[in-house]
Amino acid sequence: MKEIDIAKLQEMNDHDLLVELVKSQKEDARGQKITAIATVSMFAAVAIALLILVPKVFTTLNNIQDMVKQTKTAVQQTQTFVQSANNSLSGIDDMIANVDQLVTENTQNVGDAMNNFNNVDFERLNQAINDLASIVEPLANLLGQ
Repeated sequence: MKEIDIAKLQEMNDHDLLVELVKSQKEDARGQKITAIATVSMFAAVAIALLILVPKVFTTLNNIQDMVKQTKTAVQQTQTFVQSANNSLSGIDDMIANVDQLVTENTQNVGDAMNNFNNVDFERLNQAINDLASIVEPLANLLGQ
């Protein structure tokens, strides 16, 4: 509302005072609408960004967790093989075949995990982050922050 001094308000008649009051209320309502729109827009932008990023993060974490479980299993199997080799040297040929199979399986699993990680579209992820920044920046400027 424009600054109107008290003396000017006292000189106004009832009609002029009501007109000034209505103008002030319209300006306040407009400001509230702008604030509400900006708040809803920022919420929508954050929600969209989370909808894009969260599933990818969970998928990557699940792949890493699976890889760690497979690695633990491989370590346990390797320890078992080493203990059996120390106890008896009679099954060396079988043990070498099992170790070779284990290495081959784990190499494939590690390769699969790396492929899953490499399949994450970082350009699209960066674009989503940039889009979010381009939405939030004008809203921040609009709100004067």
